[in-house]
Amino acid sequence: MTASNKALLSVSCLIGGGAILFALVAASFYFSVVSTVMKKASPDGKHTAKLVRIDGIDVIFRVIVDGRRVYSSPDFAPADADFREQIVWDADNHIVLLEVGGERIFGYDAVERRELSAAELLNVQFTPFTELGFESELPRETVTN
Repeated sequence: MTASNKALLSVSCLIGGGAILFALVAASFYFSVVSTVMKKASPDGKHTAKLVRIDGIDVIFRVIVDGRRVYSSPDFAPADADFREQIVWDADNHIVLLEVGGERIFGYDAVERRELSAAELLNVQFTPFTELGFESELPRETVTN
């Protein structure tokens, strides 16, 4: 092997090693900012939804239903606040909603495999609290003189 071939081999190894190091650093960064917030099966067990949060320059939420990414939110500005993000299944077990800060921002029909319209999103019904069998007392407002 000539000296120039040895030099070329050494440079190639350095570049390859650098690429691997870069990939490891990038993967480490990616997994440090991407987190699964919650994974939730529909009450009838037929579908599964997962909510993922990405904290980068901005905050982005993704919804994955039955293994398919069905939504990626517009950017939210980073804030020192609880976004109160959650996924919620409807009373019929086939629509999952993404709520952020108490607002419904996305809905997906897992049976029909389609995004809900704005009107449909606002009309989704949940199982009433009274049907959940809570076996205690809810806090009530008390009046003191």
